[in-house]
Amino acid sequence: MRLRLFLIMSSILALVVVVTVVAADRLDMGGSGSDQVVAPPDGTVGEDGSGDTTSTSGIIPSPGQVRVTGTVSSVLLTGAVLQPREVPTPLTVQSQRGFGNGGQITSVEVEGRASTISWDGGRPLVLSSGGPLVVDPSDVALVGDGMLLVLGGGAHALTPGPYQLDTPVAVGTEGIATPRDSVAFTAVEGTLLEARGDASIILGDGAHRLVGPGRVLIGGALEVTAADGTVTTMDALTTEEAAYDLTFTRADG
Repeated sequence: MRLRLFLIMSSILALVVVVTVVAADRLDMGGSGSDQVVAPPDGTVGEDGSGDTTSTSGIIPSPGQVRVTGTVSSVLLTGAVLQPREVPTPLTVQSQRGFGNGGQITSVEVEGRASTISWDGGRPLVLSSGGPLVVDPSDVALVGDGMLLVLGGGAHALTPGPYQLDTPVAVGTEGIATPRDSVAFTAVEGTLLEARGDASIILGDGAHRLVGPGRVLIGGALEVTAADGTVTTMDALTTEEAAYDLTFTRADG
């Protein structure tokens, strides 16, 4: 279901981005996505001496790795960890109504009472003020407005503090849910946005770094540099489970 969603999105791409990626041919098992970086993205030298000390354009990958640069028109990543993981407010979560889509915000305080906020999709979930959302590993696709992070199936933390939610929702307290057009609430330690189905956010302009491990599918005009310095041009790169470190930036035009 999720893969089909991405394939549909990939067929209507209008955005072009510039991508820098280091992807391993094999997966380094163990640990979370945040510790699966396979090469330094900022031109520094890796622990094994690989890398370039002056610029990212001169990074030489280690054995078992490739470096990919170019302009891409389609992207699908699985298990991507946004770096940094925090998405600041204001932010908007999109979701179609029905099909089990939507989500709930659990362990919040509304007017001093422990509550749960339920959202059934259809209308965007708009957090107009508050702290950042800490995003769990997510599947990512390229769409016309930018990079789309699918939040559905994950439990994403809201940093403690006051928030304003400007979307019709139901606020439940002790089993009784009351509809509201908007609601002010306080997040505490353990407050989560538990998203379902196609609930997602769009990362717009700017550079966005994503690390694996996971599956990588990239299409576009690509240059692939191997560990021996060999450069190959191709129009698509596909891996199964692999460690990866990618930075996407919207290209001019």
